[in-house]
Amino acid sequence: MATKTEALKWLNEGYDITPIQISYDEQGHASKKPILAYATDKLDKLWVLSNWKRTYAIAFVMSGSDYVCFDFDDMHEYESFKVRYPTIQDGVIEQSVSGRGVHVFFNNTESLTQVIEIEKGLDIKASKNNYAVVDPDTDLSECVDLPEELWAFYQENKVNGKNVGSIEGTDNSTIPEFSMITEGFGQEGTRNRNMSVLVWSLMTLGFPKKSIYAIVELANQHSGLTNSEIEKTIEGSWRKWTSGG
Repeated sequence: MATKTEALKWLNEGYDITPIQISYDEQGHASKKPILAYATDKLDKLWVLSNWKRTYAIAFVMSGSDYVCFDFDDMHEYESFKVRYPTIQDGVIEQSVSGRGVHVFFNNTESLTQVIEIEKGLDIKASKNNYAVVDPDTDLSECVDLPEELWAFYQENKVNGKNVGSIEGTDNSTIPEFSMITEGFGQEGTRNRNMSVLVWSLMTLGFPKKSIYAIVELANQHSGLTNSEIEKTIEGSWRKWTSGG
């Protein structure tokens, strides 16, 4: 599972992620339940700070033009595949959340579209209609471009599986939280939400409530929110934080 800090790291590095609840059956098979409608409900910093639970895993939702994931259900399929296509080992490899198989990531330089069950035990994931549950320590900056032989494999076998198209996302850029202290909470219509991001960031860092009030009031000199708006946000967030929500 992943901590808030780990989820924020992925989000701050520009990855589209979504929270996943995972359970296991008696045979160890993982059942994954998305918390959000990930194709349309885009995760942002405030949601992570205020709602992420330690039982959630990070699911990486690919755009279809950034990365491609070769998702092997079990090690037998992976071992067989790498004998036939040795360059699969050039990718960023992580163990799947069930521990039974592996994910292998490449830069999607050939614009592969998603193909589920391209062969038995293997899905190719590259669409906002699906995701790969990732190890928080996986470093996708180490990805290499898709090798030619894997592109050839895809071209030869994609008719065998099921295609899933991609859905366009939205832009969720926000003001960096600590810039708000000297620059305020941004444009009208965004200020209360940005203030909430700052409040949750300060709580995550261990600031006491009295200090949070002082910092928010300093930032508000550039924004002009009312005292009641500030109190409602801080007190509501503090109750949720201290109750473990």
